[in-house]
Amino acid sequence: MQLDELERLMSRMPRELCCTTLLPEFGVRWRDMAKAIRSARMSMTSASIAKIVCRKVAKNLPALTVDEIIAKLRLQMVAIQNRIWHVINLQEPLGEPWEPDELPERLVDALTTARVSKNKHSEVQTVQLGDLVFVSIQLKSEVRCSAPVYLAMPLGLPVALVSSIKANGLLQACVLGLGYKTFSDANLNGRHIPSLLRIHGGWDENQGYMTEIPKYDPVPIVTKTGIDYTNKAYDEHYVNTILGPDPPLLTDLHITTSKMLFNNVDDKLINLKAHFSSQDIAKTLKTFVSKGSLAPNSELLHILHTAKSNRLENYTESE
Repeated sequence: MQLDELERLMSRMPRELCCTTLLPEFGVRWRDMAKAIRSARMSMTSASIAKIVCRKVAKNLPALTVDEIIAKLRLQMVAIQNRIWHVINLQEPLGEPWEPDELPERLVDALTTARVSKNKHSEVQTVQLGDLVFVSIQLKSEVRCSAPVYLAMPLGLPVALVSSIKANGLLQACVLGLGYKTFSDANLNGRHIPSLLRIHGGWDENQGYMTEIPKYDPVPIVTKTGIDYTNKAYDEHYVNTILGPDPPLLTDLHITTSKMLFNNVDDKLINLKAHFSSQDIAKTLKTFVSKGSLAPNSELLHILHTAKSNRLENYTESE
């Protein structure tokens, strides 16, 4: 049963991840694995790697070792899955920052001390992928177990990404285990972790392409086919300048604001709410501009350039 689950999980992973992170867990070199796959006349896929590992290597390992590898494998699957992550700020450091090797013990001690749930023990698994450490925390008893809570943390930064912001007691205990007293919700969420970290850390401050938003002043531009008097080429260049060469990937944007009524006679405010949802907000806005549905100097493009959150309340252009 263990080997069946191990083979199923390995088959679902990218081949590159199997080679770089899983084979070392079994003490197998890629050279030997590739030779075994060719000898068995199988294709170079994750499924082939999984079959050979389970039939020739994992069956000789103790059951406890296989369980640990399966737990790490599940966590690695979480790291590559398309899920929503919520950014939290870690505040008021209590001592030395955490290290990856000591993280499981620190989290278990914090959960035990906080007594998050009676009659349940905590299971903590960690795995490091690049500069990110992923953590899985689950409370279990003899008859039932809670839904796991996942964390992703960059090394050396007072910030974490969590799979759920609602497990407040569990999160508070985890924050103590990380060496901080409390945390706050950054009101920032999405599916692309690098983009979330760039936005949280001030992604526009680390880009040298622009220090301030340029003035919109359309002029004819010489193109390969002649002179463009329609301003289409200028608008495209202007929008690319606003968003930058590599804008963060956001899937949702909520905006609440108040604007003066277009009728100058009536001195009244009108409340506006907007919710954008797409696979890539920046790409969608660029498409709107190219089709003439959105002005190139629209405040929406400024928001995407300056925002530190994808939920903006009482937004003004100065933000």
